Amino acid sequence: MNRPVALVLVALVSCLVLTTGDAQVKRQQPPVNPFTGQAIQPSAGYNPLTGKGQPPAAAAGWPRGEPPVTGKAGAGLTALDKAVRKIMDHHGIPGAALAVAYKGKLVYAKGHGWADLATATPVEPDTLFGLASCSKPLTALATLLLVERGKLSLDDRAFDHLKHIKAPRGARVDARLKTVTVRHLLNHTAGWDRGVRGDPVTWSPMISRALRVPQPVTNEQFISYMMSVRLDFNPGAKHVYSNVGYMLLEAIIEKVSGENYETFVRDNVLKPAGVDRPFISANRTGYGKGEAHCHLAGSTVQLPPYNLPMARAAAGWVASAVDLVRLLTALDGSRGKRLLADKTFKEMVAAPPPPVKKGKTGTYPGLGWPLAGPSGNGYGYAHDGHWPGTRTFMKCNHAKGLNWALLFNVSMQPDTADLSAVKDAARELEELLDGTDRFPDLDLFDTFR
Repeated sequence: MNRPVALVLVALVSCLVLTTGDAQVKRQQPPVNPFTGQAIQPSAGYNPLTGKGQPPAAAAGWPRGEPPVTGKAGAGLTALDKAVRKIMDHHGIPGAALAVAYKGKLVYAKGHGWADLATATPVEPDTLFGLASCSKPLTALATLLLVERGKLSLDDRAFDHLKHIKAPRGARVDARLKTVTVRHLLNHTAGWDRGVRGDPVTWSPMISRALRVPQPVTNEQFISYMMSVRLDFNPGAKHVYSNVGYMLLEAIIEKVSGENYETFVRDNVLKPAGVDRPFISANRTGYGKGEAHCHLAGSTVQLPPYNLPMARAAAGWVASAVDLVRLLTALDGSRGKRLLADKTFKEMVAAPPPPVKKGKTGTYPGLGWPLAGPSGNGYGYAHDGHWPGTRTFMKCNHAKGLNWALLFNVSMQPDTADLSAVKDAARELEELLDGTDRFPDLDLFDTFR
């Protein structure tokens, strides 16, 4: 190679090195925010309108290591830890909380996994979860208290208390609506069958268009619209689970009591049971402190807190597993004075009048409890709930002296196969509890105030 050519090549290489170096330096310099004129500093996220960093919306993956376990339990109950973990592993559940009371004493209260994957926040025993349909017993108890106080009768015609709500102009109203009673609303025998037309709780867009009102649709607007919808069967003829009845009960509670629904439930159901943290999830955009974040099963996708302004009494409450067990022990009287009078309590757990039939195992719909019936030398009642991002269970086995609640921060039933698997898993836990002969003699209720 001659010298001139070599010099040229050296010059070109030097130029490329300098150019590349300059480019690297420029790339290392933070860009300028055109709105603020300030440099954009590296961060987990960046909002160009404010010029500030912000955390990512979700974690890149599940936190490493074994899911944490928090809380306390008496000796001999480690099998419950394994049972909860099995359900979580098989269904991709980030977090769960289980609380168990025996003869009025809290013997197990533990959080499993994560309340928030993005921040690796563990579930605590008193972490708040969306209750979904486990909200219905709260509404039922409020209704039964009004019955007990003589302000309402189980055989009252429901729409006699809703005369302030009118059907849409020109609507043809099903004459059978006049025969729907408060009892029908409580035990799901009023005449609505979501297997025929779908679940009206999801009809908000259609109702908004039909009534020409903005969303979110109010409960009174929902009831007005439902007055124009024909019933699917004669009231009292059979039991078909429905959200509609409890949405009507909210309006009845407010009309009869003269109070806001949430206030009435809080003051007359929850506080007498020693519970003060539950609240209605509606019209909010973020999660509160101590609240489990809803997730899609098996993923890091976080859902917003569910917003159910139209279905508050059917599915809108947020509470902890400890809250629910405290309520259950106040309801059955195992922790002192029973929340309901004996006569009212017997009505709650009684079988519905004919022609509603009992199940093969002798169970039937009680008032506020879709599954009730005899259990050994006593009785039992249970409820469960599901909504995108939450799955809940609660049960009283009076003969065994057991009350328990199990809450998850995912919904686990996208199809019938998974629904069956989830019920089987919950049944395994239930059988484990019912089959336990000895429980520790301690009370953890004072730990959670």
